[in-house]
Amino acid sequence: MRLASHLKGMARRLRLPAVLALLAGLGAAPALAQTPCPANFEGQTAPITCMCTAQAIAGTGTVWGTGVYTTDSAVCRAARHANAVPAEGGMVTITPAPGLPAYVGTPANGITTANYGPWPRSFTIAAAAPGAGAGPQNCPQNFMNQPAPITCVCTAEAAAAGTVWGTGVYTTDSRICRAAVHAGAIPPTGGTITVRPAPGLPAYVGSAANGITTANYGPWSASFAVVRAEAAGATPAVAACPQNFIGQTAAITCTCTAEAAGAGAVWGTGVYTTDSRVCRAAVHAGVIPPSGGTVNVVPAPGMPAYQGSTANGIQTANYGPWSGSFTFRR
Repeated sequence: MRLASHLKGMARRLRLPAVLALLAGLGAAPALAQTPCPANFEGQTAPITCMCTAQAIAGTGTVWGTGVYTTDSAVCRAARHANAVPAEGGMVTITPAPGLPAYVGTPANGITTANYGPWPRSFTIAAAAPGAGAGPQNCPQNFMNQPAPITCVCTAEAAAAGTVWGTGVYTTDSRICRAAVHAGAIPPTGGTITVRPAPGLPAYVGSAANGITTANYGPWSASFAVVRAEAAGATPAVAACPQNFIGQTAAITCTCTAEAAGAGAVWGTGVYTTDSRVCRAAVHAGVIPPSGGTVNVVPAPGMPAYQGSTANGIQTANYGPWSGSFTFRR
């Protein structure tokens, strides 16, 4: 088993330079006349497409994080750090993301970002898709280093080959179109899908579905989920939320009743232990009122410590290390 995992890791590393080269090529696309990007992403609740100038990239603003950045980070410097634009600037798409319990700084592309602790909101950033409005392009083979959602077309050929790890939420080096068939987003003949980034998981569980058998895997740094393009913005009919998130490996959309939101213990703030009561945590996180509502629950890695707090009438508790977590996508 260890040998198989080692070989899989080697194959992933060999593919990474090609992905980085592709991203660099996207960043070098000619810039269009467009609205300049804001200095930061504070107060933004929807994706925006805007222009990063060379002056904004070369400025003095601070950036916290890697790939996912705090909303008070300098947007265009983050874009350069993420390789979404070259130093001379270009068009980017900025997408809101949940807050994280910690942000790790790194040096990349001439920009050094900083570490930071918990922050309530984040953003990801990518080169703006060329020819927006001309229809989606064919999907990439995998979702490595993709920080923002994409809408793309799967051909029957792309759906027929490649390895996939996980169920519902997949490792970023899984074949996107084959995962889309497994998830029931498209038939084996192909179709248009929307692929969304998701947090890395401590474990991925394989399963057989729709003629595709996926594999188990251990921890991986990032994931993706996939839906039919026309369903990407839809609100489906949903079942009641489970009491807790133990054993869940995929994001779920579910409904909290007032009764479920009113009872049970919760550990953490923003990111919660998997044995916390889901609906009570949702009220604490501010995603629903005490009367209940529909929530999107997303798996997250286990943390070395969880900090309790009081918010929205709910008191959560501190805890030490725990093997798995969950958070909410707004």
